[in-house]
Amino acid sequence: MSMFDDWRKRVEDDLVGAQQALQQKQQLLERLKQVHQQALDLIDSGSTVPVDIPWEFAHGLSILEGVVDGRHLPSTEAELPTRVMDDGTLLGCRKWELLDPQWGEALVEWFEHLLNRAPWAAKPNHIAMLDNASFNIAGDWGTGEYIAAKVAKAMSAMPADYTVHLGDVYYAGSSPDELRDFASWPAGTHGQFTLNSNHEMYNGAFGYFQELGLRFPLQQGTSYFSLYNQNWLIIGLDTAYWSEKFNLYMDGALGDAQTAWLKEVTAGWQGKILLLSHHQGYAMDGSTKTQLYQEVAAALGRDPDYWYWGHLHNVICYQPQGKLLARCVGHGAIPYGPAKALDGKPQVAWAETRSADDSQYPERVLNGFVRLELNGDALTETFYDENGYQRWPGH
Repeated sequence: MSMFDDWRKRVEDDLVGAQQALQQKQQLLERLKQVHQQALDLIDSGSTVPVDIPWEFAHGLSILEGVVDGRHLPSTEAELPTRVMDDGTLLGCRKWELLDPQWGEALVEWFEHLLNRAPWAAKPNHIAMLDNASFNIAGDWGTGEYIAAKVAKAMSAMPADYTVHLGDVYYAGSSPDELRDFASWPAGTHGQFTLNSNHEMYNGAFGYFQELGLRFPLQQGTSYFSLYNQNWLIIGLDTAYWSEKFNLYMDGALGDAQTAWLKEVTAGWQGKILLLSHHQGYAMDGSTKTQLYQEVAAALGRDPDYWYWGHLHNVICYQPQGKLLARCVGHGAIPYGPAKALDGKPQVAWAETRSADDSQYPERVLNGFVRLELNGDALTETFYDENGYQRWPGH
């Protein structure tokens, strides 16, 4: 049985039955047709302008053998040479690129868990930390591939008190994905944390919560947490669980229970607040604030001082906006290219453009992580590449 045959059977088994499921199947088939046509139009046009397509759906019609007019999307590099989109994503058929056929695993898991997800855990840990503490942070790292291994080696070469993964274990955050892809995650000397994300939610977060019990005991089985000392309150948010499932959990949300907790944990706090999340608070170029930003600011009653997120497979340091210094740290492992869409943008202080000299992905620029060092009320921030070299701030 082929990979697509197995996936098709699992999708069909899950969607047949009651009238509600049949109506849902029709809605999803219409969505698959729309995505399929959008992808074809983009490929045929030769454009590099990014389009808001849920690419995990792209091969869905091939899985279900319902291809419009018999036109399959490309599935090999010979059919579609890789194209660097203006946002740095790689439009191609190689592993991890937008038309990688194995994204079908995410689609199938999403189908199967639309109505079945792990229960929300509501007892977050509140952890005291030393006044001087260090953090190594990487996002979108969970591939289990050689780029992730290089980043992990670079992180391990400069041990931190805590390590934080900002979410995304591929392809769908299932238990096998989590067990395999987190095997080499570098633990902090005092502990480690991992955030929920859209890819973990495709499996209903069952794999994610199982992984918490195995490797992330400080979180006490909960997908959000806080650390504090006399100067700092560091908050790890779950922005995926309450996100809109029919939009593939792509847009972050807090949910009522987490919003209430966020208000409680920050009530009366006069020190600095540093947020960690998977989903972003800004549009990619920093020009607008997201709905998630609005939710967070309303719950806090103020802007945070620092915010580190992943989700976008890139690294972006934004200029200060009001009180907030924000960073995208989504370049832990997925290959990406230089993002022309960021060139000359006034809200962007720095984004990676240096080639990784990678024969497997000649278009790829350097992946990496960020290191934070807290010393009293001061924060020192350094971005390192996959080889352990400082990239920003520059020397």
